[in-house]
Amino acid sequence: MSKKQIKIALAGNPNSGKTTLFNAFTGLKQKVGNYPGITVEKKSGKAKLSGEYNAEILDLPGTYSLFPKSMDEQVAQQVLCNNTDEDYPDVTIVIADATNLRRSIFLLTQVIDLNMNVVLALNMVDIATKKGILVDVNLLSEELGIQVVAINARKGKGIESLKEAIIKTIDEEPKKLF
Repeated sequence: MSKKQIKIALAGNPNSGKTTLFNAFTGLKQKVGNYPGITVEKKSGKAKLSGEYNAEILDLPGTYSLFPKSMDEQVAQQVLCNNTDEDYPDVTIVIADATNLRRSIFLLTQVIDLNMNVVLALNMVDIATKKGILVDVNLLSEELGIQVVAINARKGKGIESLKEAIIKTIDEEPKKLF
C-alpha cells in the first residue's frame, strides 16, 4: 500500500512559532528568532504524519493578513490564495501565539474564508497558562468549526495530536465560518 502525499502550509503572524513547528515536524534546523523577518521566503521539508500519510511541509513567512504589505507577506498570500500554485496546500495550519490569540484571529478567519482545510495550532500554551490565560480548546474548535490543537513547538509537545488533527481534516469538507 503506497502512502498518500499531502502538502501542508504553516501560516501565522511573525513570531508565532511557525519555523519552530516546521523544525519539529521535519527534524531540520531552520533559523528561528524572536523578531519578525526571519523567514522571508518559503521553506520546504518532509515529514511522516502516520503509516498512511507523508507530508511536504511549507514554512511561509509571517503575515498578519492576506492583504500583503511587504514582499515576504506577499509570498504567503500567493501560496494560500492561488489554488493553481504548485505549493497550494491540502491543509493549512495557522499557528497562533496563545498569549496573544486575538492578534491571530484576523488571519485565521481569512484563511477559513478561503474555504480551505484549516487546523489551528495554539502555540506557547505553557506561557499563556503561566500568565493566567486559559483557552478552552474544545469550545474554540466548536465555535470556529475547525480542529484546534494546543502545542508547545519548542518542546515538541502536542505534535502527535496536531498530526492526528491534520489527518482528520484532510477528507473533511472545508467549513465556512460565516
